[in-house]
Amino acid sequence: MGELAFLDELDKNIIQEMSKGVNSYEELARKCRVTRSTIYRRINIMEKNNIVMNQIRMAVNFEKLDLVVVLLGLNVTNENMEKVIGILMEHECVKMIWRTFGAYNLSVIIFCGKGDEGKRIYEMRDIFEKLHVNSFEVAVGFGWEKMDMTPF
Repeated sequence: MGELAFLDELDKNIIQEMSKGVNSYEELARKCRVTRSTIYRRINIMEKNNIVMNQIRMAVNFEKLDLVVVLLGLNVTNENMEKVIGILMEHECVKMIWRTFGAYNLSVIIFCGKGDEGKRIYEMRDIFEKLHVNSFEVAVGFGWEKMDMTPF
C-alpha cells in the first residue's frame, strides 16, 4: 500500500470527521488536534492509496429549476431485470438507477418539470405494465439531506 501500510488512530479520526461533513484542513486539524500540514500530508497519502478521494460536491435546488424529483421503487423479476434496466436507461427523464434490496429490487430517480409528475408517472406505469413489473411505489418531490451519522 505504499507509504501507509495501515490506518492508525489519526487516519481513522480524519476519515470519521470527513464523513461527518468536515472538509477543510483547518477544521480537520482543529477537530483532530494536529497541525494543518499534518492533515494535508495524511490526506495526501490516503488519496494516493485510494483510501479517500477528493471530489466536488453540490446540492441542487430543484425548486429554483422548476424540477420535481420522483423516486420509483420497482419489484422486477430476475429474468426481466436487464431488459427493464435497458429501457429505463434510454428514457430521457430517468437520471439514476440502483439495484436495491428489500421490498423493491430497483430504485429509479426521474426528473420532470413541475406539473408533469402525473404524466411521467403514468408514462412509467405504462412501460412497467408492458414489461410485467410486479409492483412499484412512487414518492414525489422529496429532497436530499445529509444526515448526521454521529453515534449517540
